[in-house]
Amino acid sequence: MREPVNPYAPPQADREQSPTEDADEIDWLDASGGARFLNLIIDLVCRMIFAYVVAFMLAIGGVRMDGASSIVFGLCSMLVYYVGFETLFGRTPGKLVTGTRVVKDDGSRLTFGDVLKRTLCRFVPFEPLSFLGDTRGWHDRWSSTRVVSVRR
Repeated sequence: MREPVNPYAPPQADREQSPTEDADEIDWLDASGGARFLNLIIDLVCRMIFAYVVAFMLAIGGVRMDGASSIVFGLCSMLVYYVGFETLFGRTPGKLVTGTRVVKDDGSRLTFGDVLKRTLCRFVPFEPLSFLGDTRGWHDRWSSTRVVSVRR
C-alpha cells in the first residue's frame, strides 16, 4: 500500500552534485585564460575597496600610515583578502562572478595551509607574468592548486 501524499511536505527533486561534495569524483574543467584575467581585474578592484575601507576605519581611529607602514598594510590587506575568501568559500568575489573556484590538483577542497601557500606565492615579483602562455600561474603550480569552472 502506498503512503498518502503530504501536501505540506517540501518538494522532492533530484539535485545535482554541488562542487564541494565528492570533489574527487567530479571531472573538473580548468578555467579559461579570459576568466582568469577577469578574476584578476575584479579581485583587484574588490581588494582596493577592502583596503580603502579598512584604512579609512584606521584613520578614524587615529592610526597614520606612511612609507613602510603603508606597504606592509597593502601586503597584509592582500593576504587577508585572499586567505579569508579562499579559505571560507573556495573562491573570491572575482571567481564568484566568473563561475570559477579554487581546488587542489586532485579536485578536493583546499585547506588553510593550501590557501596560505597559494597566497604567499602571489608575492613573488613578476608572478602575474607567469600566466603568459599558460593558464596556470606560479601560485597555482607551486601550491598544487587549480582554478576550475563550476558552470557547465
